[in-house]
Amino acid sequence: MRHFILKRTSFFLVLLLVMGGLRAQGDVKDQVVSAIGSGNATALAKNMVANVDMTLPSASDYYSKAQAEQILRKFFDEHPPKGLSIVHEGTNRTGDSYYIGNLATAKGDFRVTFFLKKTGEAYQVKQLRIEAGRTDR
Repeated sequence: MRHFILKRTSFFLVLLLVMGGLRAQGDVKDQVVSAIGSGNATALAKNMVANVDMTLPSASDYYSKAQAEQILRKFFDEHPPKGLSIVHEGTNRTGDSYYIGNLATAKGDFRVTFFLKKTGEAYQVKQLRIEAGRTDR
């Protein structure tokens, strides 16, 4: 009986840890979607790794958070967002989660792809792509 209780308790502890990790990842995903959809470059940069792989119509390279924030602010000023809808999500071979969505802006639609990587206890954006003329509608 004691062995059964120990197994059961262990199972629930593991389940809680897994669910907590999924919730944390979901929270970051929601924050990123909200930041992109509203054009909030500052909030988006807060969820990025120190050097993010970023591709936009006007720029493509690895950028520090501060550089990425400035480039995104300029993009959002030139293309005011109306909203971002996620159309696909999954996990790649290395365990990173990815999300693909359509960004509606005042000047047209863009395909958005971002990858979340677990760094320590947090999930952060390691790659962001905003591509013109490619949507999944």
